[in-house]
Amino acid sequence: MTGWIYNKKILTWVKEDNEDLRNWLACRYDSYSNYFKFPDATLDSFIRDEIKRISDNQDSQKVNLDKLYKAWKSYERGLKNTSNKVCKLQLEVSRSARDKLKALSDADEISQSKYIEKLINYARKNPKLISKDTKVQEQYELKKRTFDDISEIKAMKEDISSIDAKVTRLLDAWEG
Repeated sequence: MTGWIYNKKILTWVKEDNEDLRNWLACRYDSYSNYFKFPDATLDSFIRDEIKRISDNQDSQKVNLDKLYKAWKSYERGLKNTSNKVCKLQLEVSRSARDKLKALSDADEISQSKYIEKLINYARKNPKLISKDTKVQEQYELKKRTFDDISEIKAMKEDISSIDAKVTRLLDAWEG
């Protein structure tokens, strides 16, 4: 049952000139350096031989190859995120803005994070569409507040609703 492993279509994702894959396999398998002492050794043949060595039948070969592929793709995504300087951001918005964002990103058939990235780029290019008095704000100084006065609470609620309005305006401008 080892014939399946030599099918040409199962390792289409392996490119011989992929140095990242070579390095990853070298770290993952101890037999890597010995295998590549032979002049006709290729990444493709190494993977096939390793899968064949650790698997005793076609089903386990498929499972082990699938695990290897998923582990490689996960590692490759990590490399891309590192090189593209991707980082995580937590965003809190109102439920209506979140629902609108989900609907718009679904309509464009992209993820919400990609849609937010597009919105940010759009806002950077068109700041006056978002807010008429857009300007660089001074750095916020954290002050301890006491809410003895009802007018202060009312002012804070107005500030929050103005932020919600700006996010909604941004989504509307992007949509239109």
